[in-house]
Amino acid sequence: MFNVRSIVLLVVSYVVIPRLTFLPTNVHTLLILFGPFLLPRVVDWIDVARATGRSVPIRPVPPRVQHALNLLFVSAVVCLGLSLPRFAPENIFLKTQSHIRTETSVLFVRLRHLRELTGEDEVLRAKFASVRNKLLYLAYGPDSLLNCVWCSTANANDEQNYFLYSLPKIAMSHIAQLTVLGLATSSLVGAEGSRFRTHVTIAGLLMMVVEIWYLRTYDIITNKRATFVQDLDSAHWRIRFMRYMTFAVVDIALAFVLWATSTNRWLAKPVPIAERLELTTRQAEETLNRMRALGLLTNSVNRDPALRGVREGYWRTEGQVMAETVQDEVVTEEVNKVIRGMDFSALQGRVGDIADGVLKGIDSLRARRRKQMGTVRTGTYTEVRMHLGGSHWYCT
Repeated sequence: MFNVRSIVLLVVSYVVIPRLTFLPTNVHTLLILFGPFLLPRVVDWIDVARATGRSVPIRPVPPRVQHALNLLFVSAVVCLGLSLPRFAPENIFLKTQSHIRTETSVLFVRLRHLRELTGEDEVLRAKFASVRNKLLYLAYGPDSLLNCVWCSTANANDEQNYFLYSLPKIAMSHIAQLTVLGLATSSLVGAEGSRFRTHVTIAGLLMMVVEIWYLRTYDIITNKRATFVQDLDSAHWRIRFMRYMTFAVVDIALAFVLWATSTNRWLAKPVPIAERLELTTRQAEETLNRMRALGLLTNSVNRDPALRGVREGYWRTEGQVMAETVQDEVVTEEVNKVIRGMDFSALQGRVGDIADGVLKGIDSLRARRRKQMGTVRTGTYTEVRMHLGGSHWYCT
């Protein structure tokens, strides 16, 4: 049976998705293959989440979740700051707008016109005599080329050595991100955060694996085939920018998920029946204790002549004060003014609605009582004897 939703999903799956040609080829192919099967499940999942959220009232952000949100906010700001070019190592080719085939002497002459040369620049000048070192510079950054003393070996395995040298620095950034995600979803935050601990751990490990895999399979010869300066691929700087931007996006997404779920705006979990029964029982016991205390206090006041006189004197004085207040001309004028401004027809409708609600509640209580009384399958109630300790029912 077709409905509006199924028609919309069919149009999106077989008309809209095939026309998204701006997406990468692999992503486009996966969407075409699995889109018609995944879209209905995603929509059903969203409907279930919304239906569950409607049955649970919205609440403020718990204090421990607020601490996790503050941590994620600080982490996202730091990652966004680290992604800026100001905090990244200097790219000589980008700064001087030079091609990889530019002579080394010309490259550093251009750099000298922009700033003073340092000792590291002199070391780079010597290393840039080889074009392969320029390619390694663009792929692994200046630190690897300057400080890795064992990377350049005679067995022509320098690229793997530079990759191994860069691996600890990459892993440390991801470990720091995993630490932030772990703290935000730890038991210190409570059940609101720990329910997503597995998901964020998988996401953090996946980011690290993807970056390491991409750098390991990166072909440094790509820059050698570049024709123009704009075609140079500064892989080290691009990967660094994407790494910190991804960290910031993940932190913001986790913060939004924690905020939405902890306030019952999304994926709200209804209170378990056992917990609700325990809470209701506790409230009933507290109310009963208060009623007992009030009864004891009332009995004490009634039995003590002095306290009983104080109470009667209070109500006698209260009646005199209220009678004098009502008889005051200013009060009478204000009361008449309020009465003249009241809409009695609307008030009558509201009173009728309240009365109807009370009657419906009474009817529901009666129906529930009849249902409870109807659970007795055999016998008829013939006698009810009331005692001070309660009521006793006898069946024949």
